[in-house]
Amino acid sequence: MSMEGRCVVVSGAGSGLGRAMARRMAAAGAQVVVAGDKEPPLAETVQLIADEGGSAFAVRCDVSDEDDVVALMHRTVERFGRLDVLVNNAGVEFAKRVEDTTVEEWDWLMDVNLKGVFLCAKHALPAMRRAGGGVIVNVASELALVGSEAVAAYSASKAGVLQLSRALAVDHAADGIRVNTLSPGVILTDLLQTALDSTGDPDKRRRQFEERTLLGRLGTPEEAADAALFLASDQSSYMTGANLVLDGGWTAH
Repeated sequence: MSMEGRCVVVSGAGSGLGRAMARRMAAAGAQVVVAGDKEPPLAETVQLIADEGGSAFAVRCDVSDEDDVVALMHRTVERFGRLDVLVNNAGVEFAKRVEDTTVEEWDWLMDVNLKGVFLCAKHALPAMRRAGGGVIVNVASELALVGSEAVAAYSASKAGVLQLSRALAVDHAADGIRVNTLSPGVILTDLLQTALDSTGDPDKRRRQFEERTLLGRLGTPEEAADAALFLASDQSSYMTGANLVLDGGWTAH
């Protein structure tokens, strides 16, 4: 799946899924803009891509801040002359039930997970239209599809991403812009490992996740990156308004 000649913006690219997706896009030949709210991790991502023979450029961006997002898209087009693909991966999470969630926590999570997708899409669309079309890949979650304990705000935000993606697909098909959603399940990132370690019995908690998954294992960031590349590439040219679930069978039962 070649991405030669294309410019790709990946948000939340300082670690985890975003870093893996940025590296995979660069390995496929894309010029990649890695965006995130902390500069040192972004620099690490850029260096990894350079070491692998790819091309990348870092822009610090809080996706919940419209001025930051406008600057991100402006600097992307200024640097590479175009914008072809946007991967909205940036997200945050906390484990609380509704009655234990403060209004401030709710607003913070929604600002990043849902408003961030809205803002990045809003300000990427004009550049894509000028380029003759493009692709938006919005990262949601299996928790957009099923309920789980103590993730009410997160689940609501990701369900919002799923429906926003469908609306964008309807509105912009005539512009040659495809919009699809990637919904990962339990992926073994550094962040997940930290969460597992905090339980006091990480091996037990990991086994619980694995037993709930039909394939009996956790996913890898590289598998999520391959799925994102598929959605971003011409290999998925007849897909828009779709949701690709990458969960090892979690939501099948």
